[in-house]
Amino acid sequence: MLEPEQITEYPDHLELSEELQEQLKQWSVPQAGKEDMDPATYYDCVLSNAPGWKVGGWPAWNSTDPSPQHCSECGTGMEVLMTVATFEEGDDAGNSWSPYPHPGAGPYPGHRGYNATGVQIGSGYRQHLFVCPAEPEHPHIELMT
Repeated sequence: MLEPEQITEYPDHLELSEELQEQLKQWSVPQAGKEDMDPATYYDCVLSNAPGWKVGGWPAWNSTDPSPQHCSECGTGMEVLMTVATFEEGDDAGNSWSPYPHPGAGPYPGHRGYNATGVQIGSGYRQHLFVCPAEPEHPHIELMT
């Protein structure tokens, strides 16, 4: 069953200016304390990038450094068209990104919600498909993170 929901997410902290990264780190100290989390990872784990399958949004860079993608035809910066992910809920994100309306629910009895689709990408990664916003017919780029 497909149950899409609209959310707002933000870029990984590594895609932000050093000044904004420092502001987020300082802001995260009291917030992370409430969640018993490391302030250095609070923004990425709780606020920036939602786990799971999605259309649009931002790539997650938790296994690699940011790698801007550029169109091989025109050089335009590529945008994420969709993400196919192994996990629907992040182990480190608590319940902040639990799918609505039933966190932890799977497609069949005994199946855990964090991998509700039953699809595994690599060893638990995400497959991002990038598209050229200037010319969608240009070649797409696939990237596993």
